[in-house]
Amino acid sequence: MFVTAVIQVEAAFIAVDDDGAGDFSSIQEAVDNAQEGDTILVNPGIYRENVEVYRELAIVADSSLSGDDGNRTYVIGDVPEYNVFNVNASNVTIDGFYITGGPSGMEWYEVGIYLEGAENCFLKNNTLVLNDMGIVLNDSEGNYLENNNVALGYYGVALFNSEENTILNNRVLTNGQGIVLQGSVNNTLKNNTASSNGMGFILSSSVGNVLANNQVSKNECGIYGQMAESNALINNIIYLNRVGLYLNESENNMIYANRFYNFRNAVDEGFNIWNNSVGNLWSDYSGEDTNGDGIGDLPYSINESTGSIDYKPLVPQPSSGDSENMSSISGVEVSLANKVNKKDKVDKENKGGIPPIEDAEYFKINNVLFIFKDNKFL
Repeated sequence: MFVTAVIQVEAAFIAVDDDGAGDFSSIQEAVDNAQEGDTILVNPGIYRENVEVYRELAIVADSSLSGDDGNRTYVIGDVPEYNVFNVNASNVTIDGFYITGGPSGMEWYEVGIYLEGAENCFLKNNTLVLNDMGIVLNDSEGNYLENNNVALGYYGVALFNSEENTILNNRVLTNGQGIVLQGSVNNTLKNNTASSNGMGFILSSSVGNVLANNQVSKNECGIYGQMAESNALINNIIYLNRVGLYLNESENNMIYANRFYNFRNAVDEGFNIWNNSVGNLWSDYSGEDTNGDGIGDLPYSINESTGSIDYKPLVPQPSSGDSENMSSISGVEVSLANKVNKKDKVDKENKGGIPPIEDAEYFKINNVLFIFKDNKFL
């Protein structure tokens, strides 16, 4: 009689310390010696390496030890043309690192965190700067990118041929391009900030994606769609971009409940839908709302030749409690030349006796002062 014994191996915690006080002194050594499902805790320090992740692991900067800026966990790519974290496995977590590789100058872009054919990975609480590309997903499905900061790269975040991923609460700043979807389907991009990039968001040959509740500001183009179809853009704040939204050869995209305050609000060279139960709020809308229902009496035309018309443009109501106080925005023109230096006396500009607010930005629109701080209007 033969008895088969099943031995369960519990997931282990492996400590990494660059000073030699842990189980290993490099992250790659820990990965090579780990078992599926283990957690690698990386102590604060500077790790100069390119990490190949080829099994299911959680790789976590030990936040209990990283209390201040001088006590962070840095991973700096040792070989500039290689990805800093190269992930070829599913169910991987990378959490809490400061990641940089430096521009490679090569034909192949170096990436801070690169996922290839991966599913159910969690990339969160990371800061990625000075990489050719911050985070890239290629042929990857069902992954989560949350609360990452990505700056100073050619691309901030890019999804190539990837689907059903969630991109939530990330800040993508001062990149060549912010968040890019190429050939990607059914992804959700929510509560992200894309500011001071060439383009904030790009949807290229991508279908069925949802962009909701994002802050898109100070880009050359806020959101750009090229051959994008059946995507939904809902409740985004798109402001102070040279062009807010540009749709080229794009069809059947649903755009509603967004707020547009840009030099040029929208360009539509396709056939798209600009309202649902409500339309959008436009800084240059000149119509009235005689019955006070919050919807303008006249349509807002984006491109009459293609039938791109918002039939239900939003008009803010004085009693709505809108924190942006945009009730007087009808027919205004936004200009960066009217930006108020925060060192100036605000009460002089606004004649309202409002004291200056530290670390805030001030914008005058038709002689109405708007105060912006912590990614929102006050």
